[in-house]
Amino acid sequence: MTRILAAIFCLITIIAGRLCVAEDVSTLTDSAKLVAILESKESSDFEKAVACKRLAVFGTAEAVPVLAKMLLDEKFSHYARYALEPIPAAVVDDALREALSRAEGGVRLGILNSIGVRRDTKAVVAIAPLLNHDEPAVVDAAASALGRIANVEAADILKKSLQSEKATTRRAVGDALLICAEIVKKEGNTELAIDIFDAVRKADVPKPVRLAAMRGAVMARGDNGVTLLKELLETDDSGVFDLALRVAREMKSAAATEELVKHLGVVSEDRQAKIVEALADAGVQEALPAIRKAVAEASGAMKLAAIRSLAKCGDKSDVALLLEVAKSSDEVVAEQAKAALVSLQGPGVGEALADSLAKEDSKGKLVLLEVVGQRRTLAASPVVRQLAASADPSIRLAAIRTLGNLGQDEDVAMLVERLITSPSADDVAAVKDALQAASQRVRDRDAIAKMLIQHMDKAPGNTRRDLLEVLGSLGGPTALAAVAGAAQSQDSSLQDAATAILGNWLSPDVAPVLWDLIQKNAAPQYRIRLIRGYIRVARQFNVPDAERLAMCRNALQVSDRPDERRLVMDVLRRNPSAEGLALAVAEIDRPGMRAAACETIVTIAEKLQKNVPGLREALSQVVQKATDPAVKARAQAILERLP
Repeated sequence: MTRILAAIFCLITIIAGRLCVAEDVSTLTDSAKLVAILESKESSDFEKAVACKRLAVFGTAEAVPVLAKMLLDEKFSHYARYALEPIPAAVVDDALREALSRAEGGVRLGILNSIGVRRDTKAVVAIAPLLNHDEPAVVDAAASALGRIANVEAADILKKSLQSEKATTRRAVGDALLICAEIVKKEGNTELAIDIFDAVRKADVPKPVRLAAMRGAVMARGDNGVTLLKELLETDDSGVFDLALRVAREMKSAAATEELVKHLGVVSEDRQAKIVEALADAGVQEALPAIRKAVAEASGAMKLAAIRSLAKCGDKSDVALLLEVAKSSDEVVAEQAKAALVSLQGPGVGEALADSLAKEDSKGKLVLLEVVGQRRTLAASPVVRQLAASADPSIRLAAIRTLGNLGQDEDVAMLVERLITSPSADDVAAVKDALQAASQRVRDRDAIAKMLIQHMDKAPGNTRRDLLEVLGSLGGPTALAAVAGAAQSQDSSLQDAATAILGNWLSPDVAPVLWDLIQKNAAPQYRIRLIRGYIRVARQFNVPDAERLAMCRNALQVSDRPDERRLVMDVLRRNPSAEGLALAVAEIDRPGMRAAACETIVTIAEKLQKNVPGLREALSQVVQKATDPAVKARAQAILERLP
């Protein structure tokens, strides 16, 4: 026994010692100590890996010899390169070049990558022959390294390899040259960058590579790139044409815009539409006259594109033009113009819309009422209020609905008066819609609720129902109390409306109200509605778990039909707990409830993923009594996993 204990103690001591070493390595900052760990035969592979990672941060030239020895080791080559790459010493490059001359396979690919990262110009001569290697992976890595080295010598070697007979080599070299060109351009050698981009775009390389080179060639030339942009715009290749438009968007120059405008009259309608949208995206003021002209004079796809474009870059001066188009008999064009008016931005647009609304003819007024409602242009409110009293029914109804969308507190009283006094069924429907829309936007909901309640006393029967529905949309404690009171009214019509509203109330504070009405034995025709509304609160709203469970118990207590009891089971499944499990177990033998109760028990067990009091007994009942074989099998599987 003593020997066994001694052996265990020794083992623990060794393990603890190793863990301490590993912990120490992860905190070391001394390069010499880290190197010592790499050289020690006692160091584990893990400790060596950690030491390499630390050397990447704290390593110095003295670490290079030992790391160099690891470069050709398949196990440690990656860690060695990781440590070497950041060390600012020429001996690192010497070590990598020397290792490259002897490396094979994945190790060679990694070393090529590291040489590229360090941009070692002395390695170009050694890398160049690898562009002719039989393995595509080696060619890829060699080309990438030369592309990142990005000096004149590397660029020349890569350009010559664009003539390779192998498509895979040309593709790899093309990609590498794109990287090379971007690097030299960033470093200020624009002439070399242009030369490289031109070589690639004219080479036999995959189309995506050529397209990237075309973009680079235009952008590298700056303002002088417009000549090449013109060439790209005139091509029959749709991919190249689309690229030209993307480049024009990037250039954002007056010269590029002018070139696009020149092509508007000479290309196909489809291309004209694309040009118009590119003009808008470029965000250049010089494009606006052409876009406006297309909105006014073009047709088909180009007109639609021009309207969309004007919505992006237009201003208040474009309201009149877009409005005229929105009055068009062409429904598609008219809808696009209305959408443009809705999204048009800039100083003074709202005021311009309001001014036009006051002056426009009937057709224009109908368009603008819809637009200012969608935009919620409050500057138009005074004109909209006037139009809400118009003798023209179409304008009056549109204005009433717009007032609802504007949703200003001061308009609600007028709308309520109109609801109570209007003899027109169409007006009543429009006012009711407007009030419900406004109820979602008003600032002082409590004050609005009180005002609506005051008007209910003098409102006729159907209007009282309408006001109750508006209170339901409004929400809040004042509205809730009023609707709860109506649910206890002697007026059956109000009871019907109020209980329906309470059953669909949009906040959990309705639960106590519903429960109070249920306990007061609401009329049978409303009782089920109230119970379902009560269960809906427990199911849909975020209420505390204890409160939800209490609501489930209450609902089961008052529910006579299986339909409502099944809804409670759904709540329990969604919110699994040991208490909910007990409620489900109590339902197994109730008529019409066995299937729902068994499913609930199994679902709760699966979601809890732990043993709780009564779980084994509950699952055993499911195995004995479930009628669905799948549910029974799930219960059995859980039972077998229980401790």
